[in-house]
Amino acid sequence: MIRTISCIVFAAVLGGGGCNTSGTNQATQGPATSAAQVADKEQVSRRIGEYFGKSVTPGVTLRVTDLAPAEVAGWSKGTLEVSAGGNTQNMNFLVSQDGRYFISGDVIDLTVDPLKAVMQKIDLKGAPVRGPEDAKVTIVEYSDFQCPFCSRGYQIVEEQVLPEYKDKVKFYFKNLPLKSIHPWAESAAIAAECAQQQSGDGFWKMYHSLFKSQREINQDNLKEKVTQFAKDAALDDAKFTQCFDSKASQEQVDKDLQEAAGIGRTPRRRSSSTVAASKGRSPSRTSSRSSIRSWADRAPPGERFRLTRAPRGW
Repeated sequence: MIRTISCIVFAAVLGGGGCNTSGTNQATQGPATSAAQVADKEQVSRRIGEYFGKSVTPGVTLRVTDLAPAEVAGWSKGTLEVSAGGNTQNMNFLVSQDGRYFISGDVIDLTVDPLKAVMQKIDLKGAPVRGPEDAKVTIVEYSDFQCPFCSRGYQIVEEQVLPEYKDKVKFYFKNLPLKSIHPWAESAAIAAECAQQQSGDGFWKMYHSLFKSQREINQDNLKEKVTQFAKDAALDDAKFTQCFDSKASQEQVDKDLQEAAGIGRTPRRRSSSTVAASKGRSPSRTSSRSSIRSWADRAPPGERFRLTRAPRGW
């Protein structure tokens, strides 16, 4: 896994010169609207390379993939692609218009409810779901069928959480295959979504089979395994094979990945952590069972909570 440049917001001086106080004043004004306010991409790329090239591990390459006006006037926002050893991670950043100041992270509007902001990015329409509509706790899990930590989370959810809390919990599943380190994870996600296209029950049977057989699956036998899982789930064999071979469900997998990236700056970062959020409260990092127990037991009537999980390393 690539060691990221920074996990917290920081500022770095990328160029010489004195402090530009007018630029500081601009940052307090409204959102940028003009394309003319975008920093020079070539200059920013060069300065980032020069600055971080002196401190990052040899072999790591840095590339600015895009720049656009930021929500803060006088600043641009972009994505820094960090690559090493065949693995790639993307980091959002802000850069001043003159290309001098660099901030790792995203713009946060402190006047916006953070819970609502996160939940607005999560689209649950058509997602695989189990549990009653009026459950007190909603779990949205972004997971990877090849990930060992996700398998551990699967056991906790299926063997402890759902049996213990029953109608207090509603559980949604979304795909987050880390294909740079898990070679068959994306294909497994495609298989699961192909099952979902036929029936919700078929999806959950495929989901169980993939996690329970995780140690037996490899890149070479995946198709054979998922084909058998589809038969065991009583799915239409021809429809499933056509869907899997043509990657007809790839679009849904990509949509889940994009959505997960959009909420990736929330406090949840590892499979051993969960974001617990409720109406009027900010997300907090807690352990799965303890947070679910706390929210489910004390939730007032009509109030709902959402917990979000994701694979380790995301």
